[in-house]
Formats: sequence, C-alpha cells, structure tokens
Amino acid sequence: MTAQLTSIGLALLIFPLIIWVPGMVLAYSTNLLEFRARPVPTQIAVGLLISISCLPIVSYLIARAGGFRSVWVFYGIVWSVAAILLLRHGKQLSRAVRDLFANRRGTVVLIAICMIAGALFEMDWVSSNGVRPNLCNMDATAHVATTDALTRTGVPPVNPFVYPGYPVHLMYYYAWYIMCSLVDQLGGTAVTARSAVQAGKIYIGLGVVALIVAFLEIAGARLLPGVKRIRTGVAVALLTITGLDLIPWVFLRIVHRLTGKGPGLMLSLEWWNEQVTAWLGAILMSPHHPAGLIMCLTGLLLLLGIWIQPSRKWVLMGLASLAFASAAATSVYVTLAFAAGLFLWLGFAAMHGWWEDVFRICLVGVVAGVLYIPMAMELAAASRTAGFPIAFTIRAFEPVDYWLPSIIHSLKGSHLIYLLRLVFLPLNYFLELGFFAVAAVLYWRWRRSRGGPLAKEESLLACVGLGSVLVCTFLHSTIRWNDLGWRGFLVAQFVLLLWAVPVAQTYLERKEPNASAPTSILRWPLLVGFCLLIGLAGTVVEIYNMRSNFWGPVGPQTIATRDAYVWIDQHTPRDTVVLFNPDKDIEYFNALYGHRQAAVDGRIYAFNFGGVAENKTGVLDDARELFAKDESVDDVRKISDRYHVGAIVVLSSDPVWQDSASWVWKLHPAFTTDSSRVFVTAQAAGQ
Repeated sequence: MTAQLTSIGLALLIFPLIIWVPGMVLAYSTNLLEFRARPVPTQIAVGLLISISCLPIVSYLIARAGGFRSVWVFYGIVWSVAAILLLRHGKQLSRAVRDLFANRRGTVVLIAICMIAGALFEMDWVSSNGVRPNLCNMDATAHVATTDALTRTGVPPVNPFVYPGYPVHLMYYYAWYIMCSLVDQLGGTAVTARSAVQAGKIYIGLGVVALIVAFLEIAGARLLPGVKRIRTGVAVALLTITGLDLIPWVFLRIVHRLTGKGPGLMLSLEWWNEQVTAWLGAILMSPHHPAGLIMCLTGLLLLLGIWIQPSRKWVLMGLASLAFASAAATSVYVTLAFAAGLFLWLGFAAMHGWWEDVFRICLVGVVAGVLYIPMAMELAAASRTAGFPIAFTIRAFEPVDYWLPSIIHSLKGSHLIYLLRLVFLPLNYFLELGFFAVAAVLYWRWRRSRGGPLAKEESLLACVGLGSVLVCTFLHSTIRWNDLGWRGFLVAQFVLLLWAVPVAQTYLERKEPNASAPTSILRWPLLVGFCLLIGLAGTVVEIYNMRSNFWGPVGPQTIATRDAYVWIDQHTPRDTVVLFNPDKDIEYFNALYGHRQAAVDGRIYAFNFGGVAENKTGVLDDARELFAKDESVDDVRKISDRYHVGAIVVLSSDPVWQDSASWVWKLHPAFTTDSSRVFVTAQAAGQ
C-alpha cells in the first residue's frame, strides 16, 4: 500500500509539468483573457484549463506523425520557454506565490487535503482477507490498460484486450490518456500507468473546479446579471450535491430485500435508473468524460473571450479549435451533446443578425473538425460496429420500464412505454437533478421578473444546456451502455450548477441584510433545503459505495492473483502477451498490476474495443478450452506459439487447476503460490 501511495504521489508531482506549465506559459506570454490582470487563483485556473483542453490533440498529432520522441521535443521547448520566463519574471512569480499562501491559505490547504483524500481513495485495500479495489476499477481497468498500451505501443495504440496473433488497433477515445501516458513515461519505473490514471482523476477534479472559477471570474457578471457578488466558494461546494437518488435507491433496496423483486444489487447510487451522474462519481468513475466537458467548455470560454478581448480573437479562435478537437478525441458523447447546444445558438444568433459570431464559431468548428480527422479515420478503421451507434429514444425511467410492466403485463414490449416515459419525464429529471432542477426554475422565474433581453453570453449558455438535455433525452448510444445519455448530460449539469449559484447563495444568506444574491429569488426555502440535504447525503453515500464495493473477485485468492501479475510486471519484457482464463467479465489484475498485453480479456472488453470481430479469430475459444479441460503439453505450446503468448496465468478458480493430471501440473512454473501459477514460454524468455 505504501508503494501505491508513493507512485500516485510522484504522478501528482509530475502532472503539472504536462497539464499546467504549458498553459501558464501561453497565457502569460500572450496576456490571454487579460491573464496578467487576473487574481492568482484565476491565473492558475486558466493555465490548467488551456493545458488540459489544447494539449491532448496537439500531443496526439505530434505523436502520430513522429512518435513520442517528437512529443518530448515539443515539451522540451515549452519547458525551456517556461524557464526563461521564470528567470526574467521571477520576482512577479515570487509575489504571486506569497500572495497565494498569505491570502488564500485556506484554499491551498483544502486542495492539498482533497489531493491526499483522492490518493487514499484510489489505493487498493490490502489485508489478509484479500485485495479490495474500489468500484471505480470496473471502468479504470480500461483506462489503465489504454494508458499502458499507449506507453508500450505508441500512437495509435494496440488494443490491449485482445491479441489474435497480431496487433489490432484500439477503438477508444483515448486523447486524455495520452497525457496520463506521458506522466507514466516521465515517471519511469517509479510511476505506473495505473498511478498516472489515478493522479489524472484528481487533476480532472481540479479542472472542473478551475472551470467554475474561470467562468465566474471572467464572464460571471454577464452570465448571471443582477447578482451583486458571485461567491465562487458556493459554486465549488455545489459539486458535492447530487440529485434525490438516495430516496428511490433506499426504497428499492428495501423492496428487494423484502420481496426479492426489483433491479437487484445496486452497488452504486446511480444504478437505480438511467443515470445523471453525481459530479464526484463522474470524475472518479470515468474521468475522460469530465475531461471532455472541460475541453468543450474551455473552448466556449475562449469564444466568450473574443467579446472581452477582441484584439486576441485569432489566438482565442485557434485555441478554441484545439479544445474542441481534443474534446472530440476524448469524449465523443459529451462533445455531441455540447455541439447540439452550440448549433441551437447558431440558429438563435442568425435570427438576431449576429453574423460575425456565427462565422467565427463555424470557422472554429471547421478547423476543429480538420484537426480531428486523423483520429476519426483511425477509429473508423478499428470499429466493428454493425449499424449506427446512436438511436432515437425517450429517456428511460425505472418505474415505467420495470415496475409498471411487472404489474400491468400488457405493457411488456409495448410502444406505450415510450409515451409513459414522456409523461413521467419531469418526475424522472426531478429525482435525478433534485436541487439543481428546483434552482433552475427559481432562477429563471427571477430572471424573467427582471425583464430585459438576454445578453449574448446568457443565451449561449442557455442553448448549450438545452441542447445537452434534448440530446440526452431523445437519443441513446447503442454500444452496450447508454454512455451518451449518462455522460452527455454533464454539459447541462454544468449550466445548471451556474444557475444554481444565486439560489444557493440566497438560501445561505437569507438572514443577512447585505446578501450578495437577490432575496426574491428564493420562493421555496423548505424544498431547497430538503434537496440540498438529500443531495449532500447522496454524495456521501455514493462515495462510501464506490470505496467499499467492488464488482469482481474478492477474498484471499485475490492476493495470489495480484502477486502473480506483479511478478509478471517485474520479470517479463514489456511486450509480453499474457494468456489467462477469459471466461469472466473482466480480468482486473492484469490491467491494474500486470500492465501487459492480454491474449484475450473476458466477455466485456476483448471484442468491444475494436480491431477484430470475435468470429474472425479463434483466440477466445482456444483460451476457454485451455483453462476448462486438460490439453497436452504440445497443445499448450502450439496455442502459445499461435498467439505469441509469453506468459500463462492459472488460478485455483480455473477448472483445469482441479485436474491433478492436467498440463498445469506437468509444466514447470516460473512463479507459484498456493493458488496461482505463472508459466513463462519461449516468447517471454526471448528464445
């Protein structure tokens, strides 16, 4: 556990070199968004946002053209410029640091606490009872394996979950994980791909905070007109509030325990319904989607900056193009939801004759599309999807989709379900959004009472939020899960959070004579207080769920499994192909500890990540047979040769282990425990 914490800590120290220094250099050099006149926290936020948003696509394009060596040349130039600026402006930096620690000491301490808490959350619990990862490792397995594949194989990466005797390209939006791979590479053996991904989650969380700080500092007066003083701390605190999911989640768990009916075991608060994910849950479970949100909204902020600083319009437009291209290469679902809102505003702007703004956004979109073309072609070539990956729907609602058909049997398979979903849509969103739904109604009632036309910024923000809601309500992704409906809604969630700030301020300051937000905005204080309380409790419960639950193997066996893959990581070449029993959903430990190419990895990832269809290779069937029944030693060697396997892992849970006359007991293991064996073949031995 100490080694885990050390590796994450080193990754946290390295990340600023990759995703903060470049943005600070650019913003300071060009005085972008009036950077030099901004408070120090805003400067830090802007530097982080520009780096996170623009560097993934830049690094991708450079690595694709010249490999990671070229990327390091690029970073070397950036760091050299940073060093020159540091030497020339060291006094200003020293004053800024003193100001930060003197006047913002509480903020600095809070960020440090959050980083430590994040590192402790990400660590596996290891005891005599076994290795206990957290629930987020369901998704983190893919993120870590992708990061490691980038480090091992470059851009574009090889699919780490299947190797049918030859490398196949990965079908995954991996731009953010290029940044994690750079940290992995820079950290050497002291930083693993897993710790880079874990540290990356913490910086994505800080990136969301930076997004709030930058929006409210740079454009807050135009986005929320009439609010005397916008309290950024209140806005950041709202990240800890989720919807009313706790109420149906508790109810359904009680019903399931008493009757056996319902959706069953719900390890996460979000699993009771088609989810609108809590902020902390989204960051910890699938960080590349919040990263995509940061990129989209940073691009939007840069476009807003043209109205603030027209003299920098071409620089701002260029950076916005990079941000949107990075977003598409990081989370196509978030980008699609955002683009729908931007398209709505283009129509609104055209109706008002704002043709210059329309032209600028269209030009930015075209440039972003051109930058994204190489990855789009790469992903299209790796894709095996039959049919279009997006379809029309009406957002699902668990009571309508499960409970009503179980009572009224004629509804099963009926199209009437869609009409009922539409009828119950307000209740669906009220339960999922809670305080933010109430706050949006209160804010807009107050905003309408003020009168006057919407500013450009207000209308742009409203259209972006509405587009996200429309896409995530009436479209769904068809590849396994509805990631479009779950992740694309993050755009609307951010807009709702901004609108909720005046309501939350009013609620907290309602007894103060000099409230910073108008008191007339708050009409339902009891309802607001109830939603805030349940929303905060829901986040606390969800963090507990994610840390204490795990959808995977548990018990003492997991210690032997971890030890086997750690041995492989330490004693076999990086290009070793590992074969293990694929008759499971996911093999967590190879990705999290072994950091090696899998011959075939379980039922979920192996053929869902592109490159080759299951019916085009026999690797899955061959592997299943090898671990299900006895094979001759010659057959084991033939399979190893056919798929270039360098190491074979056998666990006591595999059926072939139970046969004392099987090949498991005839071959000599390179590493063994009471419940695991590792066999090294000629490929790994370099023979």
